[in-house]
Amino acid sequence: MKSKKAAMELSVTAIVVLILAIVMLGLGLGFIRGMFSKVSTSFDEQISTEPEAALASGAYPITLSRESIITSAGQSLVLKVNVYNTNSGVTTTAPAITCAGLPITQTANNRNIQPSEMGTFNLLVTVPDSATTGVNLCSVDLLGIGPKDFTIEVR
Repeated sequence: MKSKKAAMELSVTAIVVLILAIVMLGLGLGFIRGMFSKVSTSFDEQISTEPEAALASGAYPITLSRESIITSAGQSLVLKVNVYNTNSGVTTTAPAITCAGLPITQTANNRNIQPSEMGTFNLLVTVPDSATTGVNLCSVDLLGIGPKDFTIEVR
């Protein structure tokens, strides 16, 4: 009789542990989902408040929403880049930003712009916490279209 009682107790314990594990998994997934929705909402708000870049043309193949940016160390900002692809036979992809003396990170929407077409990229640029104060010369470059210079001032 003892072994049946012990087996029943073990089964009940296993069921309780399984229920607790499922509840904890649900709470964890809900927390992660909430954090990701906050981040995407914040990014969408930043994009909507950023002014549109002027329309690019053959004379000005790269235009920016801002050519002078003032920010703080550790901050993220949105930069809109309008591009007119002047390369014949070459499809452009996301632009690359480089800054002299400022190791920024960037994320861009991925899109292809065919030759003789125009499109806009939304770039999320993050200035590292270790950035020193001052004005930094940066440039946006696309495959063969040429660089467009701008400045980022870290305060």
